[in-house]
Amino acid sequence: MDELVSALLARGALTEAAARRIDELERRAHVPLARELHALLYLGALLILAGVGAAVKDKLDQIGPLTIAATLALGAAACLGWCAARARPFAPGRAEHPNAAFDYVLYLGCGLVGIFFSYLEWKWKVLGSWWDLYLLGSGLLAVALAYRMDNRLVLAAGLLNLAAFLGFRGGRWDWFGGHGGSGVRLALAAYGAALAGLGASVRDGELKPHFEPVYLSLGVHLGLGSLLVDATRFHEPRYWLLAAACAALGRWSLTRRRFDTFAAAVGYFYVATLASFLRWGGWHSFDILMWTVVFSAAGLIAVLLLARRSFKEEGA
Repeated sequence: MDELVSALLARGALTEAAARRIDELERRAHVPLARELHALLYLGALLILAGVGAAVKDKLDQIGPLTIAATLALGAAACLGWCAARARPFAPGRAEHPNAAFDYVLYLGCGLVGIFFSYLEWKWKVLGSWWDLYLLGSGLLAVALAYRMDNRLVLAAGLLNLAAFLGFRGGRWDWFGGHGGSGVRLALAAYGAALAGLGASVRDGELKPHFEPVYLSLGVHLGLGSLLVDATRFHEPRYWLLAAACAALGRWSLTRRRFDTFAAAVGYFYVATLASFLRWGGWHSFDILMWTVVFSAAGLIAVLLLARRSFKEEGA
């Protein structure tokens, strides 16, 4: 055992269990595989959902619609029931899960609910033109389960379902009076801004503050990505709206020492500016286009590397 660890143990600063654990790590008696295990479980859940979807599509005539619907419903109920039976009592903060598979069984159950709704509507047209309410319902269910079961993966899936509902319903109602989907993209940008704001407030609250990265990441990329579609010309108002949003996000990121959101702000502004510059120039020479992209990308990478270094030094 290391001399420092032995000295801390002798003074009572470390427990026997902690000292033994440090010694095992130093000797590499245990190799941590948490990330690899979670990646395999997530991949397994995705493969099961993909397999179920393929089976529903290919075996419809052989199995029968009622059998398929009943199997999907029972599978979803089994997954969600298994999680409900093993879930810890609700806690406003981070809650421990009974085992590593818990998160992914819950995610699998929510995925099966989505496939069940999709099959129900495809086969029997239950809601007709209001089929996107399935997205609303499954999104709200996923968000509720995420808070009850303390699951960030399911929370992300629920928020994406709500975004999809907003996009489809906004397209039908022509929100903001946009043409070619521009109104829908404004609605999605507003939704993204709301998620980002909610993430910033969740961090300082008492209810699931560790959900903040999910809200913030989805909100930033959904909001800026929606604006980026129409921000490829300097004379477009949405280019300047995107520039203002990126500037505000960059300033906030510097204040909060958040490199991920700072990089997103710089990246989206770079893409919009580069696309607008190339459109404005109207160049058709491959050499000019290539070197413009190469040098500007090199400058972007240099800025991000310097920023990351600065963030680390100030955070140390």
